[in-house]
Amino acid sequence: MSILSLAFKVLLKVKPSMVYDRIKQQMMDTLPLVKLLGIRIDSIGSGSSEVSMPDDARLHNHLGTPHAGALFTLAETASGAAMAGGFAELIADMRPVAKESRIQYQKLAKGATRASGRVPGDLAALKAQLAADGKVAFPVNVDIFDEHGTLAAQVQVDWYLSAKR
Repeated sequence: MSILSLAFKVLLKVKPSMVYDRIKQQMMDTLPLVKLLGIRIDSIGSGSSEVSMPDDARLHNHLGTPHAGALFTLAETASGAAMAGGFAELIADMRPVAKESRIQYQKLAKGATRASGRVPGDLAALKAQLAADGKVAFPVNVDIFDEHGTLAAQVQVDWYLSAKR
């Protein structure tokens, strides 16, 4: 376990917001497309996230609504933030890879959008599998809402975590 992971493990017990804020900053610093699209990671928790994207005409499709690619990037960012939050004390030593994803568009999104990500199931069991096998695969579910609160899309991103090489 790296020194950073050890520090995260301790901080999660006394000041979890410091850990989640550091993960948010690291993600924003290393994901240029996310910055380019104006996506903001609003919050990260233990297996959860809230992410938002402004309404910007440069991100619209031919219908004048947020482009499917921009919505997908919003969802993928929310899934990664939820995954990282769920494995916060280990993430500095991990190599996360989005392995597969599925998106189901429900309604046209109108205006600014937000995405809520969550790791379903038992995080402790996933961490135990990671410790035992050195790797783990699991889904993260994301709901995308428009500025009126309408459910615009549902996304599942399957993540694969293994130790850094």
